Amino acid sequence: MLLFAACVAAFLISGAFGASSAYAKSYTCPSVEIDATVQPDGSLSVSETRTFDFDGSFSAVWWSFDSMPSDECDLSVSSVEMKLEDASAGEGAGALPEVEFQREWRDAGGPDEPAYSVDAARNTVYVFAPMADERIDVELTYTITNFVQVYDDVAELYWQYVGHGWSVESSHIVATVHIPVPSGVDATADNVLRAWGHGPLDGTLSFDASGTVSMTVPSVEAGGYAEVRAVFPRSWMTALSSASPAVHTGDRLESVIDDEERLAKQANAERIKSLSLVVVCLVVSLAVIVWALAMFFRYGKEHKPQFNEEYWRDVPEKGMHPAVVGRLWRWNSKSKNDFIATLMHLSSIGAIRLDAGSYEVRDGGRSQVTNDYYITRLPGWREKVAGSKLDERAMRFLFEKVAPGSGALWFGTIAQYGKDHPTAFMNEMEGWQGVLTAETNKCDLFEAKGMHYQGVMVTIAVIGLVAGVIAAMELDNFVPLIAAAPAIVVLFVISAVMPRRSERAVELHAKCEALRRWLKDFSALDERLPTDVKVWGEMMVYAYVLGVADEAIKALRARIPEVVEDPEFVPVYYWMMPHYYGAHAYASALNNPIDAFSVMQDNTIATAKAAISAASGNFSSGGGFGGGFSGGGGFSGGGFGGGGGGAR
Repeated sequence: MLLFAACVAAFLISGAFGASSAYAKSYTCPSVEIDATVQPDGSLSVSETRTFDFDGSFSAVWWSFDSMPSDECDLSVSSVEMKLEDASAGEGAGALPEVEFQREWRDAGGPDEPAYSVDAARNTVYVFAPMADERIDVELTYTITNFVQVYDDVAELYWQYVGHGWSVESSHIVATVHIPVPSGVDATADNVLRAWGHGPLDGTLSFDASGTVSMTVPSVEAGGYAEVRAVFPRSWMTALSSASPAVHTGDRLESVIDDEERLAKQANAERIKSLSLVVVCLVVSLAVIVWALAMFFRYGKEHKPQFNEEYWRDVPEKGMHPAVVGRLWRWNSKSKNDFIATLMHLSSIGAIRLDAGSYEVRDGGRSQVTNDYYITRLPGWREKVAGSKLDERAMRFLFEKVAPGSGALWFGTIAQYGKDHPTAFMNEMEGWQGVLTAETNKCDLFEAKGMHYQGVMVTIAVIGLVAGVIAAMELDNFVPLIAAAPAIVVLFVISAVMPRRSERAVELHAKCEALRRWLKDFSALDERLPTDVKVWGEMMVYAYVLGVADEAIKALRARIPEVVEDPEFVPVYYWMMPHYYGAHAYASALNNPIDAFSVMQDNTIATAKAAISAASGNFSSGGGFGGGFSGGGGFSGGGFGGGGGGAR
């Protein structure tokens, strides 16, 4: 479940943020500085310095002024200068000459040398120069006549200084507008100057007594805009001709104030909506975290065992199969060692016996002797395995499936069966593991509620991640993802520790740990040890299950050698002892039958899986198919002068 969730998360993140790498070239505008002056005759003089950061090769950038207050507005460009941002003072800087515009340059091409050109028919300024993998500042100085509209009561500047036509985000925007305030007049007194900002709601606007209006905007998304609206006394337009097309009859101030109050209410509503979204997301995230913690302390926190002694000198629980104890020890994860432990257990109870021997194998007309281990079914085995589904299933697999009609079989016989009947072999092994799972579940060692809530937490985390990524991509709003991030992390972390063992299992696990310590330390302890050979045979099975078989058998040889030498101890000890039959393919580099059987089992499973995969046609393929701003007028009745720009 956790692996699946991690794959989903990686897929979403790579899809959301990795798409840009597919494009051959791109550019950004990391900085925009604008300084404008309202002239007394109603014209607007502007100096804009826009930074372009190019990734790839480009030949032109342009500004488009496709939204003028009236047809009588004329655009005139005073100068264009370019400067490499990382160049020293004066280096790489210079004014570009103007060349006559040619219509085909709208789509491609340009002059042979760096220059600028004005497409008067479309009010677009093109700047031509070779630009590649560098940051360049382009300063455009221009004037638009008849831009300020004048009424009987006030003059109005409504200017979109970052137009909606830019195809990339404009960042770190600083804009200044100088209003022609008469000498000795305080622009901040008696509301003689009023100014508003429109666009991104995190923008700010202020003005001082001299009539300097300052705006800052962290960023304007592609297709967005930023604009300023200012009204001031008509009398400040001292050089305006009464015949100017920018002069209108009637009052304007009241309608402007009404319009701005409406926009301010909309902006404040948007702010409240955004704040509400943040609050709701944070509250939900916090609630999920609190819920996850509550579920952990109720259903996931491990029980504390009552058993706290350092050593345990008996089996963990009478009647519990060693393979089930192995599952408990590994938190219910499957392992091939469980089948080996079962074979050792069958040897311990006298159902089977392990021996070494040799047999002839025909290879290309030649006879070759192979040394191997073989398992023999002993008389009375049925009574000894009766009542144990695990033991019965293991015996049936060995002596009814692999070697039907025979009372003994070689390790090599098992390997050959897996090679000849891969599907049947895998079905039998999985079937035996299924029986082990069922027997483990019968013992109620692992609480179902913890695993249930683990799945619930992972599901909620994945849903939250998907929803956050979709909101970020589709709505350009990272708030849900940022707010959900702590809850998602907490859910994944807590879900990993939600499965817990039952109180019975905790006690058994504590005894397993104590037994493991005793099996490692008993030779150094000053205590009387048991001398019953059958007890030690059973203990060696658990030593293997708990991963200390080598230490335990060495300690037993040193402390009670007579037990190791007892014939009744041989059935279990034989699995651990080195043997001279070393020429066999499985045993040549191994010291004992446990390792030999383990390698044989691994190889047989790998061979069976490969055969099944080939039969299913699962071959690899190389085909690859696989005071803030308000929202403003914007596009409908908004500021003038805006348009946008681009690069190619």
